[in-house]
Amino acid sequence: MTIPPGRWEFLLISFILLLTGALFALDLHSPLGVANGVLYSIVVLFSFWSPHRRLCLAVASLCTVLILLGWFYSPTLPGMPRWTAVTNLLIGIFVMWVPVFFYFEHIKTFDAQRLAQEELETRVQERTRDLVASNRALSIEVMERKQAQESLEASRLVIERSQGELRDLADRLLVVQEEERRRISRELHDDINQRLAMLAVEVEVLEQRLSSSPEQSGRALRAIHDRVVELSDDVRHLAYQFHPSVLDDLGLPVALQRLVDDVAAHSGIKGIFTPRMVPAALPQDVATCLYRVAQEGLANVVKHAGAAQVEVELAGGEDRITLSVRDDGRGFDAERIRDSRTSLGLVSMHERVRMVNGTCQITSQPGQGTQVAVWVPLAKGAA
Repeated sequence: MTIPPGRWEFLLISFILLLTGALFALDLHSPLGVANGVLYSIVVLFSFWSPHRRLCLAVASLCTVLILLGWFYSPTLPGMPRWTAVTNLLIGIFVMWVPVFFYFEHIKTFDAQRLAQEELETRVQERTRDLVASNRALSIEVMERKQAQESLEASRLVIERSQGELRDLADRLLVVQEEERRRISRELHDDINQRLAMLAVEVEVLEQRLSSSPEQSGRALRAIHDRVVELSDDVRHLAYQFHPSVLDDLGLPVALQRLVDDVAAHSGIKGIFTPRMVPAALPQDVATCLYRVAQEGLANVVKHAGAAQVEVELAGGEDRITLSVRDDGRGFDAERIRDSRTSLGLVSMHERVRMVNGTCQITSQPGQGTQVAVWVPLAKGAA
């Protein structure tokens, strides 16, 4: 059975008071020659059981007062010297207060040890917090370095891939350039040069016939005129493929309109061109980039799309200009083509747009047509 703390304290104090009263009564009936004061130390020892530290001081003080009262009121033995009683009194008081002194010394030592232990625990906790914080900071630093290393590795791979793509693009551009030069050389030699030679022969024959038949000479002159006009158109078209002068003279919208009309006339595909809020003056590099992208996109539509209609839209904004080439053809898997990097036309479009700090996006699905969308930023005041 457990006694509650309050009841235990009451019982202990009651027992101490009863024992003190009994000892005081014994002291009053004992002669001064008997050292009854030593028995009060038992009462003080019982007071140490109390959780209240100062109870022993109160008990020791009470017992001291009772010892002094007993010294005054206790009977004396006949013939016993007075100093014997005083000695017994001092011995009783001394024996009673010595445990109190050592009790408080013990408490002082215990408190010092407890404070030292608490201080040690506090330092351990602080050190533990510091170690945890250091460990967390170290973990974050390790993670950041790992992420930085991964980013550097990814950047290195991207750079190596870009360098490889640029080298591959440069090689293919050289091949295409050489093939284009051979094509132009063949056209100049096999077509235009031969046609000019035939015209020279016909002029010579015409010179011989002028005196014989004016009507026949007129028909021959008209035929030569028609062929010269056709040859002039072919030369103009050949020169237009290298650089359209209308782009410099009349601007991008007019050049795109003529490009769409020309593609529609030669391919039979219905072409629609829609300009919207196009700035009056565009930087030459931006205009050339957009024209070449539209030219390449239309060429791909004619060669590969199998489309019935193609729409070209040029739209201006506050700080950018957009170009869209959209057809209703057979489409293709844009992701596979983008990953394979086998289409020189698509690569060249991306590179041209990148050179003017723009963005090129090609969207296509098999059976759903293709759209080439280009966004190019414009400096303030360009519109």
